[in-house]
Amino acid sequence: MSTDRGFPHQRGAYGSPTRDRCEAVLLDLDGTLVLSEEVHRLAWQAFFDTWGVTVTDADYEQHYMGRRPSDVIAGVPGPWTGTDAAAVLSTMTAFTLEHAGSVKVVPGAAALIQQIRVKYPVAVITSAGAPWAQHLLDKVLGIRHLVDVVVTSEDTTTGKPSPEGYLKACAALRARPEHCLAFEDSPSGVRALVAAGVRDIVGVTTTTDAADLTRAGACWTVPDLTSARVRSIRSALRTRGAAGRSNDEENRA
Repeated sequence: MSTDRGFPHQRGAYGSPTRDRCEAVLLDLDGTLVLSEEVHRLAWQAFFDTWGVTVTDADYEQHYMGRRPSDVIAGVPGPWTGTDAAAVLSTMTAFTLEHAGSVKVVPGAAALIQQIRVKYPVAVITSAGAPWAQHLLDKVLGIRHLVDVVVTSEDTTTGKPSPEGYLKACAALRARPEHCLAFEDSPSGVRALVAAGVRDIVGVTTTTDAADLTRAGACWTVPDLTSARVRSIRSALRTRGAAGRSNDEENRA
């Protein structure tokens, strides 16, 4: 897990310490900040072809997408069960890095992080390995210096939908999960956030339908991260914060 402790102190999204303040922003990487799912899908397809296995799109979304390959190889039954997972992972990593040039940025992603980082610490939590994450954050997005904590597959014993990665990021940022805002594109990632105790979850519909993300636990869904989409989320959060303060005042009365 890589960290940059130089993040600014933030009293809260609404100016004073309340139970609804935002303490940090948590972001997935693939599918949320960059459009890389096609590369990962091709890597998995090459893996399936090697073993002579046919996997439907529905099965891929449920069992493979957004998860660490090591968890899939260990937990999803197939002809690969009991084989050398390290060799498989090495081959898939090499393939994805070879095709990294085709990765595109989700509209608004880089600008969003630049805006967020002015007020809040930022963490990126990914099921991918460190070399892939470093390449995307540095070479594709150009915002690695703005990210305070990066949690990759090497930093967790169990990947998404386990909450481990998100909990580690919150601990490193000294932020409570229930006071974080998060962005995810896969149901497994959203479920990981819910399990971690994160309440404010934005589903980015680059790889998954809005309905599936909502069922997994997303509070809002957006097709991209452009300023107009983010403004609507900020408005909803302010409304929630105002309602929370009003309820607190009524309870004290």
